[in-house]
Amino acid sequence: MAESNNEKDLNGEVVTSVVKDSKHEFVQEASPEQLKIITSTGHRHRHHSSDKKSKRRKKHKRKKLIKRILITVGIILLCLVISCAASIVLLYNSGKNEMKSDSVKLEAPDKVETVDDGKYVYYKNQKYKYNPDIINMLFMGIDENNGKETDGIGANGQADMIALAAINSEDSTVTIINIPRDIMTDVKVYSPSGGYSGTEQLQIALSFAYGDGGDTSCINTMSAVRSLFYNIPISSYFALKMEGVPELNDSIGGVDVTSPETIGIFEKGEKYHLDGSDALMFVRTRDMTTANANLKRNTRQKVYLNSFIKKFVNKTKGDIGVPVSVFNATKPYSFTNLNANKITYLATEFIVNKDMKIKMKSVPVTVEQNGKNAENYVKEEEFYEMFLDTFYDKVDK
Repeated sequence: MAESNNEKDLNGEVVTSVVKDSKHEFVQEASPEQLKIITSTGHRHRHHSSDKKSKRRKKHKRKKLIKRILITVGIILLCLVISCAASIVLLYNSGKNEMKSDSVKLEAPDKVETVDDGKYVYYKNQKYKYNPDIINMLFMGIDENNGKETDGIGANGQADMIALAAINSEDSTVTIINIPRDIMTDVKVYSPSGGYSGTEQLQIALSFAYGDGGDTSCINTMSAVRSLFYNIPISSYFALKMEGVPELNDSIGGVDVTSPETIGIFEKGEKYHLDGSDALMFVRTRDMTTANANLKRNTRQKVYLNSFIKKFVNKTKGDIGVPVSVFNATKPYSFTNLNANKITYLATEFIVNKDMKIKMKSVPVTVEQNGKNAENYVKEEEFYEMFLDTFYDKVDK
């Protein structure tokens, strides 16, 4: 049994406590002030610990709430991104399908063997297969001053500049084929009342005159080009009045060119930055005293187109809104069957194919003078070989 003996000071307070049991003796010394301090400190410590735990719990709850909010916002943003991406993909695919043709029946020169509606060609001991993934689009520059002296349906201007763009996304190539305005080919002719009168061998520029000066004229020129190019499928067109060239040019900040000839204010071999009316002068001016005046102008037009397209492509890679800006700038002067689907497809092709190459070609012709008019006749063998090189692929027999 333990015994306790306490020693007291003069005031009767305990200063030493001795506790004994049968085997041990413990001595404890403490003052009342120390006991109070110990007791008080212990009390404060317990409350501080409790407060910290409460704050940690609140902080943890806030973190969980913020995390939930961030996750929710992230999911919403992801859904929006997926929705936008899906919309672009839908527009892209729709545009591509609209610009392609399901019905392809290609022709060929006499003595050239073709199979399956021209999808396969045997030419000079080589087999060729038509590339159905190439998208074709026709561009026209319309001069309304031509044909003004003509009465009726022929008074709607002429297609002074015609170019066929073949877009091959497989090898990231756009081939621009210049079609001289004076090429003699089959043109559909209509009466002043709009009745179909058959076809005539005319300058291809006149195909635009047989129409309303707008969309029907564009469709008639597109038909003439299809006939010239062995019935190649073309479903899209963009025609620009020459008066709209300054707006087109300035919509991308002007174009840099090197003049291939001396004419007007331009010197052969000199470099120019074209703004506004200077661009129109560069692509429109021609020397009417020579039979090949239009071919020389075509050379300048190719130089301009090449520079314009390269700058247009580079700007589009940095800003997908560029095609829309160009389209809007030229809208008052243009006719086209392009829509949002087709524009999305074309813009995406230029952005995705960052190494897009531009090839410039011309339909090879001979030049003859018939009175006041120049007439160009296609060199068929050279032209057909260029046609195969552009729209077909060589295959093993």
